[in-house]
Amino acid sequence: MSQVIASTYEGKYNSSTKSTSNADPIKVDLKFGSIDLLMGSYASCMLATVDFYARKKDFEVNCSRSELSYKMSVEGGQVGTINVKLFFDKDYTAEQKELIENSAKNLCHVGNSLNPAIVKNYEFTYGA
Repeated sequence: MSQVIASTYEGKYNSSTKSTSNADPIKVDLKFGSIDLLMGSYASCMLATVDFYARKKDFEVNCSRSELSYKMSVEGGQVGTINVKLFFDKDYTAEQKELIENSAKNLCHVGNSLNPAIVKNYEFTYGA
């Protein structure tokens, strides 16, 4: 069954979005653009995906955070490059780091839904 995401455009660059997984609508205004929402969704998805797979291996990645920046393509109208920085508050074993990095790069549904032509650069910082 598919999820229903309902958005209402309220005018003057204001909108609200409701989903079945959240009781409160997400409000978006002129200060927060559509690409910002995409980057926020991608960042949240990566961190949640890493957490999901880490918990399956009996460790946690609480207090992790991200910083994403992007550049539009030369043609314009599309994201061309995304620079991803993921920060984790402690150090992990080599095996745990491999799981973290693979999960972030390859298992996030939002990331896998992006155009494959988008260049994604990743930087992982541990013990931050």
